[in-house]
Amino acid sequence: MAKLQFDHVYKRYPDGTEAVKDLSLDIEDGEFVILVGPSGCGKSTALRMVAGLEEISDGKMIIGDQVVNNMTPKERDIAMVFQSYALYPHMSVADNMGFALKLAKVPKDEIAKRVKEAADILGLTEYLERKPKALSGGQRQRVAMGRAIVREPKAFLMDEPLSNLDAKLRVQMRSEIAELQNRMGVTTMYVTHDQVEAMTMGDRVAVLKRGELMQVDTPQNLYDNPDNLFVAGFIGSPAMNLAEGTLEDDNGRLMLRMGTQVHLAVPDAAIDRYPKVRDYAGKTVAVGMRPEHFFRPDGSTPKEMQLPGRKVTLVEALGSELIVHFGMSAPPIVTEDMREAVDDPDAFAEMERAAKGGGQVFTARMEPGNAPKVGDLVDVAFKADSMHFFDMENGRPLRDVGEGRTTSSGSGVSRSADGGGGGAVRAG
Repeated sequence: MAKLQFDHVYKRYPDGTEAVKDLSLDIEDGEFVILVGPSGCGKSTALRMVAGLEEISDGKMIIGDQVVNNMTPKERDIAMVFQSYALYPHMSVADNMGFALKLAKVPKDEIAKRVKEAADILGLTEYLERKPKALSGGQRQRVAMGRAIVREPKAFLMDEPLSNLDAKLRVQMRSEIAELQNRMGVTTMYVTHDQVEAMTMGDRVAVLKRGELMQVDTPQNLYDNPDNLFVAGFIGSPAMNLAEGTLEDDNGRLMLRMGTQVHLAVPDAAIDRYPKVRDYAGKTVAVGMRPEHFFRPDGSTPKEMQLPGRKVTLVEALGSELIVHFGMSAPPIVTEDMREAVDDPDAFAEMERAAKGGGQVFTARMEPGNAPKVGDLVDVAFKADSMHFFDMENGRPLRDVGEGRTTSSGSGVSRSADGGGGGAVRAG
């Protein structure tokens, strides 16, 4: 096992394109770090630079205590698991798993021993004599994992390994990979575009945009305390609702006006989290509201927490919850950060059209039962102490200066539920 360090790493192509820009990131020995970001953000390029499959234009790539910039992939002792299984169709499972060891002239008895141990870990023992065509997609991915495990490498690199699997199998494989990494304690760098994978599997998540590191933190801290508008708009499924709002000082009480119909009190709990909001009284800010913080009001709900008469545009009944889409008079945020976060040109074009009209559609995650119908006018309330506030010009959160969470180095591997080490409780 070994620590991985990006020390001001750049990747420039001959046409001048910078795929990775000044990336500094420490992945601790035994840590599981997820790289996530929009298409083309540089996450796979960063992974390939660790493996030696892409040359480093500037900076240092360090594995353990060695600078590996000029080392071949073989010399780096790194094992990769790709999106495609890359199995040899004419070889058995056992031969596929042990092939790299055979090329390295490892004794046959040692190869057999390592293959058997990996097969036991991955539940592949009964399939060792089968060819890949006789396996399911999940079994083939386990074989690809086994091929990496038998090498006993310093680190695992995984490039969207589950993207070819169906939804149910992805859920199963997510938990299996997380459990396997936790049991083996091998330093792992995992690239994905899948929000759920990013939030449930890793000790920390690193978010990239156009080759730059936007924020790295534990999944829960990343979700609760986004360091900029891009991370706020990108992390979360459904995404955070973001809109323009104006802060007003009403005789010492801070209020938020959104559009022509919404006037919410900003509670002390929200101000404690974003203390600079008081400095923005009279100014337009970007306001964020997570879908799960909406609810249907009752007689005890204060008026200043309510958004009355919202027109429902879509209802998604998922059994355990409702995803309700409703009209909102506040214009959406259409900065370049949001263009990158949305990662869908058509969706962003729709946001731009909505901004000109002064409205948009908000998304709420609610308890099932008494579902509204499309076209209904429903009253909606919001847990106002959970609001997020950002500067419209630079996208920074309205916390005190120096409270940003973007950090390159790990503070040790966090694996407990109370330590914020991921979406699932991880033993260790």
